[in-house]
Amino acid sequence: MLDALVAHERSESTEDVNDEYAWMSGNCGATYGVLIDYASARRQVDRLGVRECSDLAEYISLDAIRLLSEDGLCSDSLDAAAASPDAPAPQQPGGGISWNEAVDYAGTTQRVCGPLAGGGNDYDDVFLNLGRDYPDPERFQIVIWDIGGLEPIDGGKTLCTEGLITLYNGVAQIELYDPSVIEIYG
Repeated sequence: MLDALVAHERSESTEDVNDEYAWMSGNCGATYGVLIDYASARRQVDRLGVRECSDLAEYISLDAIRLLSEDGLCSDSLDAAAASPDAPAPQQPGGGISWNEAVDYAGTTQRVCGPLAGGGNDYDDVFLNLGRDYPDPERFQIVIWDIGGLEPIDGGKTLCTEGLITLYNGVAQIELYDPSVIEIYG
């Protein structure tokens, strides 16, 4: 089904494929994520012009970048190690896994790092979104319970923390009670 929907995106057809997208979102989360990364990046590249593929790696999956590269929508190709599906994730400050891999480690304790994409609070609880901002279901979320608030964190910073990765409505998260265990880089 991914091939059919990618072909649809490439043809810029006006045919309604919402049912196929809806089915994929409910049944093939990882594949759906690749499709959404590809489709949204394709629209950005159309507006902003050709970019380097390697510049996109922080924001979208390598599978989506491969599709953009096949379309000639990014100017360089990722090196063979990055383009390989078995490639190790980019190095994180102090080690650990990238925010976009955390969902694959649900139920385990890991150190997770990623760029701060946004955040919010609900009463005394604070939510920090890595990689993508709320409400994107592909984001990684750090939840800090009962702290009232945090000092603002500048955009462009990379945050890392360690803890048990759980899923809440499909969103990978680590829950904390002490914000001092969050490390800020950059």
